Amino acid sequence: MSHRRKRRNSSSTASHRSENPTTPPQQSDSVLLGMPSGVLMAAIGILALILRLTCLAETASIASTQQLLGDAATYYAWAEKIASGSWYGDTTFYQAPLYPYVLAVLMKFGGVAVPGIRITQALFGALACVLLAAATKKVFGLRAAVVAGLMMAAYAPAIYYDGIVQKTSLASLLLCGLLWASLSIQARLFSRAEDASETGVTPEPRKTPVLAFCLVAGLLLGLLVLTRENALLWIPLFPIWLIWLPSSLSRHHRFALAGTMVLGLVLVLLPVAARNGSLGGEWSPTTFQAGPNFYIGNNMHASGIYEPLVPGHETPVYERSDAHRLAEREMGRDLSAREVSRFWFGKSWSEIRQAPRSWISLLFQKTAMVVNHFEVPDVESLFIHQQYSVVLKLLSFWQFGLLAPLAAMGIVLTRERWKELALLYALIAIMVIAIVGFFILGRYRFPLVPLLIPFAAVAVTQLFKAVAQRQSRSLWMPLVTGIIVAIISYLPIHAENHLNASSLMNVGVAAGAQGDLRSAIKLLEQSDRMQPDIAETNYNLGFAYKQLGQIQLAIEHLVKAVQLEPDLLTANFHLAECLEQIGRFEEARVFYTNILTIEPQHASAKRALKRLSEFAPREQ
Repeated sequence: MSHRRKRRNSSSTASHRSENPTTPPQQSDSVLLGMPSGVLMAAIGILALILRLTCLAETASIASTQQLLGDAATYYAWAEKIASGSWYGDTTFYQAPLYPYVLAVLMKFGGVAVPGIRITQALFGALACVLLAAATKKVFGLRAAVVAGLMMAAYAPAIYYDGIVQKTSLASLLLCGLLWASLSIQARLFSRAEDASETGVTPEPRKTPVLAFCLVAGLLLGLLVLTRENALLWIPLFPIWLIWLPSSLSRHHRFALAGTMVLGLVLVLLPVAARNGSLGGEWSPTTFQAGPNFYIGNNMHASGIYEPLVPGHETPVYERSDAHRLAEREMGRDLSAREVSRFWFGKSWSEIRQAPRSWISLLFQKTAMVVNHFEVPDVESLFIHQQYSVVLKLLSFWQFGLLAPLAAMGIVLTRERWKELALLYALIAIMVIAIVGFFILGRYRFPLVPLLIPFAAVAVTQLFKAVAQRQSRSLWMPLVTGIIVAIISYLPIHAENHLNASSLMNVGVAAGAQGDLRSAIKLLEQSDRMQPDIAETNYNLGFAYKQLGQIQLAIEHLVKAVQLEPDLLTANFHLAECLEQIGRFEEARVFYTNILTIEPQHASAKRALKRLSEFAPREQ
């Protein structure tokens, strides 16, 4: 809904406001550099798509883009199962379900495989850039909108995440759509409120367009929750915001808007909750992994980044079963999915109460991690992709360590408009709390990027304007704020070399899974040279040498892996097998026994000990 403002005396005021992105945009703010806004938005989308497709071509030879690992492999296998006919499934959701269902649709009706998924996500990324630019235009005007769109288009981590099989790309698209819908609602309601204050006449409310945007926003928020579970924390915010938002609408109309948004949300989440209830006896609008994830991020030994409940079990194949098995073993009975989640929450708070000061210190550390320049990898890594992609290398300067200071400057510059920008402030604050409350990965904090870029765009446009007009004195407070945030962003918090070496190890594992053991060993040895004290690297080297029949080299690396991580089950098992293979039966027996102390029900270790006791003569 739009309503043209009645001008009182002259157009000078509106003209000045349209040039200043720290003030609300006007309807006349639709042309820049002689080009309509629609043309500029299309150019942003095309640039974003070109950058992403170029990066896809450059990184196509990376083993981990061909042989999927970790969450990517799980999502792909899940999508294949869905596409083959298991659309309803047979268990409650442990991971966010929307992304694998989107992949399943692409597989079933588009016939796509991994390359097609990556191309589709490049399209998602390009559309997200356009939506973010359109959302920014609603509050900061066209100049800031173009800068914001270009920032998102060229943001190196965004290009990287759009190119890997992960839900980050889909979540980013949904979030940018949610911002556009929400800020469109706000622009219409603020415009009506300003018209009423300037003319003394309350315009006739045109409810249908605003109601439509509210429904779309509710639907998008629901879909986002099904992609990224921590968006659940945003659900109460939107109805409160709509009711509180300054406008000339009556309370009845405000509640109608809030109710329409809630309706959209319910239309998405209610079927999922009912489906979980039908399969597990418990209703949940999303998943049941919050408890284990909270424990990983807050136990007394937590480091702030992801560490599996069982060493060596970093993949989703083990995550759910480990969480259930360990919880049931400690409780001594069978547990439902919700009871398992509650168990881990309870265990977390128990350990927090034992060492509250350490936990508070951990929270401060994780808060600093949120704004740190380093993009904490999961299985795949921006660091690895930059070694293959000229696009990512050239744009490597444009990452969170620059975005956070610029956004902080923009927030200070626009502080007088706090009422109008309250939604953005709240979204940022709640997301930071959600991230700090669990553990830090680069893709987990990525939702902050579309929220911060509009403020960073304001900072850039104002900096250029101040320099051009020689008004730098007015920027001293934003500049000081930006410098402070930049210093915090570059504090040495993460063990970057260790994390990058682990990512290189994962590429080696992917090469090995493809059957290219020579390349796998080369990559794993490179990882070991970067960081020689990683147990998993030595385990994978040992396993690769074992497959090649080089048993002595295998034993050397497997022994080192067990020394570094005594509870690493797979290293213990393959070391025992190697020792048994060359006739060192007593030593093999020791490591098979070690496995049973870690996992008493390990069937292969039990069979091996029985075999040794029956057929292997004891060494004298």
